[in-house]
Amino acid sequence: MRLFYCLLFSMINFWSFAQIQLDYEENKTLEYDEVVEAYKALDKRYSNARLIESGPTDSGRKLKLFLIGKEVSDAPINILSARRDRTIMLINNGIHAGESCGIDASILFAQDILETGVPENVFIVIVPAYNIGGVLNRNCCTRANQDGPDMHGFRGNARNLDLNRDFIKADALNTTTFHRLFHQFKPHIFVDTHTSNGADYQYTLTLISTQKDKLNPEISRFLTEKMEPELYDEMKKKSWEMVPYVNVYGNNTPDKGYNAFLETPRYASGYTTLFNTIGFITETHMLKPYKDRVESTRVFLNTITNYAENHSEEIQEVRERAWKYDRTLKTMDVDWELDKKAFREMEFKGYEYDFIKSEISGRNRLKYFRNKPKTYNVKYFDSYTSSKEVEIPEYYIVPSAWHRVIELLHLNKVYMLPLEKDTTFAVHSTYISNFKFGNTPYEGHFPLRQLSTLEKVQERKFWKGDVMIPTDQRNVRFIVSVLEAEAVDSYLRWNFYDEIFQQKEGFSAYVFEDTALELLKNDPELKKSFEKWKEDNPEEAKSGRNQLLFIYKKSEMYEKEHLRYPVAKIYSK
Repeated sequence: MRLFYCLLFSMINFWSFAQIQLDYEENKTLEYDEVVEAYKALDKRYSNARLIESGPTDSGRKLKLFLIGKEVSDAPINILSARRDRTIMLINNGIHAGESCGIDASILFAQDILETGVPENVFIVIVPAYNIGGVLNRNCCTRANQDGPDMHGFRGNARNLDLNRDFIKADALNTTTFHRLFHQFKPHIFVDTHTSNGADYQYTLTLISTQKDKLNPEISRFLTEKMEPELYDEMKKKSWEMVPYVNVYGNNTPDKGYNAFLETPRYASGYTTLFNTIGFITETHMLKPYKDRVESTRVFLNTITNYAENHSEEIQEVRERAWKYDRTLKTMDVDWELDKKAFREMEFKGYEYDFIKSEISGRNRLKYFRNKPKTYNVKYFDSYTSSKEVEIPEYYIVPSAWHRVIELLHLNKVYMLPLEKDTTFAVHSTYISNFKFGNTPYEGHFPLRQLSTLEKVQERKFWKGDVMIPTDQRNVRFIVSVLEAEAVDSYLRWNFYDEIFQQKEGFSAYVFEDTALELLKNDPELKKSFEKWKEDNPEEAKSGRNQLLFIYKKSEMYEKEHLRYPVAKIYSK
């Protein structure tokens, strides 16, 4: 019955809430205050809906949430009880504010659900517009490759951050608010709505499912064997056939095959799946009519809601099995690389194309012919293999001096044990053996592009207030992903510990020369390694300073903190 009403509503040219119109068929999207007014009207009209405020954003305005559920009328007092024993679905819109189809589609979707009957076993949380600053920064033209809407928001937020690169580092207030609401609702399913850029093809909607090879295997099997096939089948039946996100740019073309997108924890769905949430990103095609982009997103939201309603118990059971599985983990993958030998062939509906002479540069340029649709058989490389696996320790120890790290761990519901007194432990310390920072800023940071480490067993003293983090807890995937030095989006890589890369103490050569000579006389092993180093590094050894530096670094005078990652590890015996 819900499908009938959804089709009925899709025939409506525009829709009015207290003088607010959705003119998406006229290539227009709502302004921010109009979005809020639309949800206020739904709140007023339906007892199963409520618009509430969440935390702050960089725009100075608080993030809004729209809740749909059987007992949501008493929210926010009974939000937690209202979502109990239900499949929770979180829908995030406008993370890139110029990609507004989800903003409009979610209003239509909410109306669909509220009119046709709210599912008994599904609780829905909608973020009407996540990047409020970007939505407010309205303009006509910054989406240079996108066909409408006429006016749209801007990709950067109020601090010019790309919020879909911020989920681990959490520089934006938007992100810390998201962390809180995410752990408040603990969604089973997460959907982030986008508009794509890149190649041209016939599909209006493509889909990113969180990459299967980095998922908990219980969820991975459920996603790939059951959930994805049904979503693709249902969307095709509804005349919105999908393919996996077309991860192709520049002069590359889809007919040559393409790779699955790897969304690491810096991205929204990469972050949410660290907590065994099934993540999806809808990507409508930039060159399709805006009304089609809105409608296809709307239909997908209805489709995935139907799936959640029909498989609610199974989804909840799979997640519980996933939590249990995580408590047995001994090792964990923390970085991945494409498996170039693994692929599946699929039908791809694209266009004919050619490389024709550019009237500007005189060089060849790519040209798709949209009047010449063509179906190709392409290779889709959807598998990744581990490029870095770590053994999970029994405990991590984080010194309290690194308070921003501890704040984020606390925000993400990590259980920690503060030391009650100064204590010395035998720990595994991680030292940075090779590194290279980015040369230009990336999202407000100069992240580590190259990193390799070595471990040493040491006696280290920790102070009262430092925290021990047991890994035998639900959020172990998040813990390992941020605290393991070489993890792809670790806090170390995102510059949370840059102080350790700067040496604080040193020596004057004319003074240390005599000390170095005494060290070599009194330590045959040091002298042996020194001679070997000179033999292996003749160019470096031409410098007297370098020779003294080698001896200095091997001595007790060299500071232990230099290039030592502050986080220590204790392994079970």
